[in-house]
Amino acid sequence: MKKLLAVLAGSAAALLSGCGGGGGSTTQQLAGDSGSTSPLAAYIGTWQSACDDHDRQVLVIAFKSDGSGSLELTPTGETYFKADCSGPVVATDAMSAKITGKPDGTADMLIKLAENAAATSLRVDKITSSVPAYTFQRSGTSVQYVLRDNIQQWCVNVDNGESCMWDEGMQPALSVPGGLSLRGNDLYSVVLDPKKGVYVLDLHYVKK
Repeated sequence: MKKLLAVLAGSAAALLSGCGGGGGSTTQQLAGDSGSTSPLAAYIGTWQSACDDHDRQVLVIAFKSDGSGSLELTPTGETYFKADCSGPVVATDAMSAKITGKPDGTADMLIKLAENAAATSLRVDKITSSVPAYTFQRSGTSVQYVLRDNIQQWCVNVDNGESCMWDEGMQPALSVPGGLSLRGNDLYSVVLDPKKGVYVLDLHYVKK
């Protein structure tokens, strides 16, 4: 099972695989410094994670059309035939509902941007991410929906075997504290680790 909802929850059961870490520019850019009337305007656009053995996550961020100032986040997972994510996408993983990111102020946080790196100070635009009950769906011309080990799953062939995603049915609505931070062209999403009570790195993206 791969992670998809990386910007919403810290539980591997609810998520699509993505890559954390990465260095990037050392110049901190706050969304509130963008000159826009909204402190979140700098995050608007399409972002992608690094390739992780056939898989890459794409995150589209837009403002909700209701004028609330909240964000609308649409994560999708892309699976490539080749392990270096070159060539065509053979499967796309998506959610049946969009994520809403409600602004929740800003905070300075110490975040490890790589597994073995020292913690780095980040200024984070905090958001509370929420989504109604949802399902996952995998699509692609060569995707097969199969029953294996009494688990329904979507599988697709890749150059060194196959990539499968379990169909876990309807997932309950979620609301999770998190945040976004920019450093140059690097976007870092963070989530609150409920066990440790601190924010930790979720994913590292670059502008697509």
